[in-house]
Amino acid sequence: METNSTYAATLDDMVFEGRNKAYGAYVLRKLYHQHLSQATLFAISLFLIAFSIPTLANRFFVKTAIPITPPKVDTGKWVPVDLPEPEKIKEVKASEPSAPKPAAPTVKNVSIKVVEDTKKVIDEIPTQEQLKTANSGIATSEGTGEGNLNNPEPAGGTGDGTGTGKEDASAAVEPFLSVENMPQFEGGLSKLMEFVGKNLRYPRAAQASGIEGTVVVSFVVAATGDITDIQILKGLGYGTEEEAVRVMKKLPRWKPGNQNGRAVPVRMTLPIRLELK
Repeated sequence: METNSTYAATLDDMVFEGRNKAYGAYVLRKLYHQHLSQATLFAISLFLIAFSIPTLANRFFVKTAIPITPPKVDTGKWVPVDLPEPEKIKEVKASEPSAPKPAAPTVKNVSIKVVEDTKKVIDEIPTQEQLKTANSGIATSEGTGEGNLNNPEPAGGTGDGTGTGKEDASAAVEPFLSVENMPQFEGGLSKLMEFVGKNLRYPRAAQASGIEGTVVVSFVVAATGDITDIQILKGLGYGTEEEAVRVMKKLPRWKPGNQNGRAVPVRMTLPIRLELK
């Protein structure tokens, strides 16, 4: 088979073989290189024109200079002003201190304080000679000279004998805050803290919430040594106050406080430290 040298089949001819080549995609494919060249020339021309416009405008159009006039500054007018003369400050002479007045005689005024008499009154024991001429009584008196020495009449009173013979001193006396001999726990403070530590149970709510701190408890050591009137001065919540009161109620009797030789109630304070270990 002989091949025509003047004609070479292209890919487009092979694709569109046996089809209509008068219009459509075949024509666009044939003119593709022509359209690409035209677009490239158009883009280069447009770029050169845009680049040369400012140069041509500066050459053919002469700019007129706009004169710049400096702004006028109004300095105003100077007007003479007559200022008043400053007032002269008068010198003030310090007055000489006057001689002190003669002081009147004074007497020291001492305030009167009522204090408790701590001196003990010692009564003298009557002798046998005195008992021969007088009856025994609770006080010494001259008498009227009329009376029986052997059967003295009662000094007065109904003598119905309804008393109990005991006095509740702790109920009538307010608790002291400080006395001569303060109440003592058997064994001292170390034994007291040991007792509290052994009997104290950490509340579960406080333990779960991580509560730590100090619960301050106020209580009264009665004249009998019993613990009464337990109060919480500072608490932490979560059952710590109730646990502190429970431990305080378990305390054994104390050695009561002593004032002027007699047992008296004393109010005391105890801090209880709660720590998680």
